[in-house]
Amino acid sequence: MSGTYAWADHRLFQGEGGPLLFGVEDVSLFHLDRETAEVLARWRPFEPLLLEQVPPPDRPAIEAFRRARLLVPARPRARVPRPRPSAGTPLSTLVLEVAQDCNLACRYCYADGGTYHGAPRLLSPAVARRAARYLVDRSGPHDEVTLVLFGGEPLLNFPAVRAAVDEAETAARAAGKRVRFSLTTNGTLVTEEICEFLHRHRVSVSVSLDGPPEVHDANRPTRGGSGSYRAARQGLALLLRSPPAPVAARVTLPPAQWDRIPQVFDHLIGLGVHEVGIAPASPVTRELLPTAEQEEALFEGFSRLADRFLAAVEEGEVLPFSNLLDLLARIHLGASRSVPCGAGLGYLAVDTEGRFFLCHRLVGQEPFRVGDLDSGPQPETIRGCLEALAAPREESCARCWARALCRGGCHYENHLRETVLGLPFGGTCGFVRRWIELGIRVYARLCASGHGELLGRIGVRARC
Repeated sequence: MSGTYAWADHRLFQGEGGPLLFGVEDVSLFHLDRETAEVLARWRPFEPLLLEQVPPPDRPAIEAFRRARLLVPARPRARVPRPRPSAGTPLSTLVLEVAQDCNLACRYCYADGGTYHGAPRLLSPAVARRAARYLVDRSGPHDEVTLVLFGGEPLLNFPAVRAAVDEAETAARAAGKRVRFSLTTNGTLVTEEICEFLHRHRVSVSVSLDGPPEVHDANRPTRGGSGSYRAARQGLALLLRSPPAPVAARVTLPPAQWDRIPQVFDHLIGLGVHEVGIAPASPVTRELLPTAEQEEALFEGFSRLADRFLAAVEEGEVLPFSNLLDLLARIHLGASRSVPCGAGLGYLAVDTEGRFFLCHRLVGQEPFRVGDLDSGPQPETIRGCLEALAAPREESCARCWARALCRGGCHYENHLRETVLGLPFGGTCGFVRRWIELGIRVYARLCASGHGELLGRIGVRARC
């Protein structure tokens, strides 16, 4: 054992069974026994580290660190380049804005009542078919593609939903590929006919439902001002009749409701949904910016659900809290990110006019329009958008221990906070780091308690 080595970027946490060593770039995690932790403490300050200088008693532990790539050959560390779109970048996911309109008037809507800051519009069935075929035709080597039916409220325009699904299936069969469908709805317009179609085509449905009536109706009134909970719950009940694909609840809560997270979760599980994902509302106005106390309530709510997740595992159950399941899946797979999401890199959104945007949340914002169905996506425009979005936080992200599981966060959220509201970058970084650390601790406890089979199933989930 010889050579000059440096410590790879890592972070130490104190776990229940002893120290946890997290490898930053590889998303690796190790439990250290007392002797190994003592070796690390002795040699961690040395950089570069000459392996020949390590005394024999410490060499087994140092060699173990080297094999785990926590000690790496000492050389200048090159920054991992961000993926750059090219003219041949294949599509894997297309978000279809079926309706840029909505029958609700949600108080936190980032899409300005579903219109995306324009006149209400519906996608024509002809453009829906064209966009669906475009996804399959431009998917390159991908054996499977995903078509997301979105809005506004997509069920305002069921003819376009039907046209897109039928065309995508026809094109996929001809190409020897598989297409997955997902649809996000407020649930109020679901009928027997719609439900039968969605089930027959195995469409995964997410219903926007924010919890008990008093919570949901405060957030999601109809345009006439009445509550929408009753109609949404009736639609959900139809969707839950022997669905061939999971039905999820998609929760959005403003800061004033973050102390209700466990109650909201329990209510939705009680309705029979298969999974619950909880998102803080985007701060589309300054009134939706949280206080420090509200952020603490958000973390406390997520922490309580994490504790319940661990308790459920001991009873042989998996609590369907998708925020935690997704994070555990990334940790289990060592899924290091070079970008925060796939926006512009195989993932695009199409509006009702057939125009491409970087992602579904940036639809209608001209600086993020990146082509159309006639000319195709424009790689240079996409590249310029992505680089402009990443530039403000590039240096701080490069120093952050959580970067491989985050890579800067949602493009839309960053643009909204920094450009629209004029806030300094990094406003949500503290919460994100705490959440990722919580996920690491949960993962370590699952490993220590021998739940490898569960972790394997979670890993498979991430690949699907």
